[in-house]
Amino acid sequence: MDGLSIDQDAYRMTVTMPENLVGMAADDDWAAWQGVTWATVDGRSTVVLVSITVTAYQPGKNTNDDLARRLRERHPEGSARIEQFTTQGGNPAVVVRRVARQRLNGRDVTTGQAQALVAYPGAGALGIVSGIALDPDGLDRAADLVTGIASGMTVTAASAAA
Repeated sequence: MDGLSIDQDAYRMTVTMPENLVGMAADDDWAAWQGVTWATVDGRSTVVLVSITVTAYQPGKNTNDDLARRLRERHPEGSARIEQFTTQGGNPAVVVRRVARQRLNGRDVTTGQAQALVAYPGAGALGIVSGIALDPDGLDRAADLVTGIASGMTVTAASAAA
């Protein structure tokens, strides 16, 4: 596993990356880092696109519950699986996983999408790790991947990290 340090806006993220995750140019303003990984799972190739970012966030008293509540409001009636966890550094976090269907260029596309959100109250930040499995059968792998990355991620205010 390799360590990665990313400065974005007023924050510095430190992330431990799995060995088989290959970085790509992050040409979008919102993504601090993008990459891709692939593996054979149960005889099938699984490709997962990953992005990592951080944004300002001022959590309330019950940060973990607040994040989970907001996600449940956004994904009503069981349209997503939402789980709360705590990172290795003790930060409250939530992972959401779902199968997404949309029409793209005249055809239906179905993917597995997972996102881990980690609150960093001391830095006033929210770290976000997103994964998209190009085949919905890779959803569990995408969820495990983003949860693993988010579990070891740290975010500090850039001025505190300097």
